[in-house]
Amino acid sequence: MSQREPKRESMVVTLWFIWSERNCIREEGRRRPAEAIVRSIELYANENLLQHTSKPTQVGQRKQVWRRPPNGVLKLNCDGSFLPSEKSGSWGCLIRDSDGDVVQAGRGKINNLLSAFQAELIACLQGIQMAASLGIGRLILATDAMEVVGAVNSEVHDASAVGHLMEEIKSLLSLNFISFECVFGSRSCNEAAHVLAKLGHMCTEGEIISDSIPECISVIVANDLLANE
Repeated sequence: MSQREPKRESMVVTLWFIWSERNCIREEGRRRPAEAIVRSIELYANENLLQHTSKPTQVGQRKQVWRRPPNGVLKLNCDGSFLPSEKSGSWGCLIRDSDGDVVQAGRGKINNLLSAFQAELIACLQGIQMAASLGIGRLILATDAMEVVGAVNSEVHDASAVGHLMEEIKSLLSLNFISFECVFGSRSCNEAAHVLAKLGHMCTEGEIISDSIPECISVIVANDLLANE
């Protein structure tokens, strides 16, 4: 703990990943390649360091906001929530068009979770399945989880404990979309999905609510549109 950042950050994250890897080996019998673990540590440590060192928004400085997708492209925002003490979590996602209108939204609860990363991937999977069922050809997936962006855009986690999720996500992407892009955005750009994920904790396991948009989400969507003007 006497080391300076970012070395201290890397050391703490490494210890946490070693402990998590031990639990995965014990509970699932799966062992990830050392290269995959190192890459995960780098992504997670860098994301935490950026959050810790980011400067507060100053007067006259514009914070990052949700941006509309180009014409003919839909944007999917996803977020996952994890409760370590209960080994459970939830997910939320919504799809918006180039006018900023919500095409569809959904949320749900997840039990038997191992990590926040797993919750984020499940949120992405649910959103991609939703988009695929709508027959959407061009899609942008936006998330505030840097590790998810790295996993979708590479093969880092394909042989890991969440490899089955990555396989399903990439299979859906290759079979259902003409064009696809996975991008990172700050929490302020992903607020609607973040709140939906919190609401997902109130669902029962296996229940997916996608036929209504809560009033609080409508307010966030309206504020996102105002920020685009």
